[in-house]
Amino acid sequence: MKQKRSSLKIVLGILRWGLCAVAVVYLYNNVNWHDYVRLQDDSLVRMVDQNEASVTILRDGQPITLPNSETRIEDGVPEIHFGFKSIATKANITLAILSVLLFLPVPLLQSIRLVWMLAIQDVRVTFWEAIKLSYAGNFFNFALPGTTGGDLVKAYYVTKYTHHKTEAVTTIFLDRIIGLLGLMIVASVTVLIAFNRIDWDPQVRTSVAGVFGLVWIGLAVGCFFLFSKRLRHMIRLPQIAAKLPAGEQLLRIGRATVAMRSHKGLVLLSLANTVILQLFVVISAWVMALALGMKGGADVYFICVPIGFLLSAVPFTPPQGFGVMEWAYVQFFTTGGLDNRPAQAVAFALAIRLIQLVWALPGVLVPLLGAHLPSRSELEAFEESTDDDGGTESAVDYPTPQTNPAVSGE
Repeated sequence: MKQKRSSLKIVLGILRWGLCAVAVVYLYNNVNWHDYVRLQDDSLVRMVDQNEASVTILRDGQPITLPNSETRIEDGVPEIHFGFKSIATKANITLAILSVLLFLPVPLLQSIRLVWMLAIQDVRVTFWEAIKLSYAGNFFNFALPGTTGGDLVKAYYVTKYTHHKTEAVTTIFLDRIIGLLGLMIVASVTVLIAFNRIDWDPQVRTSVAGVFGLVWIGLAVGCFFLFSKRLRHMIRLPQIAAKLPAGEQLLRIGRATVAMRSHKGLVLLSLANTVILQLFVVISAWVMALALGMKGGADVYFICVPIGFLLSAVPFTPPQGFGVMEWAYVQFFTTGGLDNRPAQAVAFALAIRLIQLVWALPGVLVPLLGAHLPSRSELEAFEESTDDDGGTESAVDYPTPQTNPAVSGE
């Protein structure tokens, strides 16, 4: 079993870093670091300076000043393709700072949701404890993307409050799923409300709406089978899961998931919390886009920003979807009728990462305040121990654990 798990990790690692390499090569070939201007003969040449009447270009390594009349004019000004460096240095600092501050409620709302999600498994933590758990997890997710991962660190700390390691890990996983579901809701509702106003070509707009529709159908069918005891028995889902690698783990994950059915109030509160949280995330990103001078209405960002986060959460993408999210934003914000430059889209993606990093840094204080900082070997041992933890309950169904009415949320 351990050998299979090790082989799977190797395959996933190769896939992740392979995708990262492909995305980085694509970005290297399509994103300009320096500024370029298009001349009347349609050539694109390196620009080193400009003023109201002329531009200075490099030709054969020598600077040459040309009047604006020798450049292609676009909306009354020369068609200039600003590079990454210029976009970053010319950003509106006031809007950029506002964007960072708008992200402030996000970790606090994450902490409230974590309290509710753990309560579903009858694990009690205070709001202050949840804040420390959230910041610690965010720090390892965003500040140290090459490590084992913030979710695993968060689960490690959560097990200090319960003996059920698998259920603790599953709760952190479900907390992440609820967060991603919130992104889907924000993007999908925007598509419905602003379908005819979105600044995209009609074909692109219809395709995006169709993909969202298919995803929601898939989620609805999956939930229907997962939470219906009759359908689970009909397709023999528990027996199938029991025969798979780590089958007992899958069963315990199933039981922990089905426990949500008995806590509808807490689940709905967590989902509402998540929608509000993700609205802050997207508004923060939109303000950063304005700071970078990007084009497109707010509705485009309320759709594309969540999609970028969803892509970065796919298990076989690189840590934090590095390179993949940048590639996605180049596709979203430079095509389909929008007129942003690839360098702007990449700067936007990196700026979003920077905002997350700023609010993840307080997590470094958690170990300094007395919490034991697990080593990589301890995290790996913890991950393996969850695979061997428990497992005497029936494989015929997912029995719902006993709940405490005081935390049921009903």
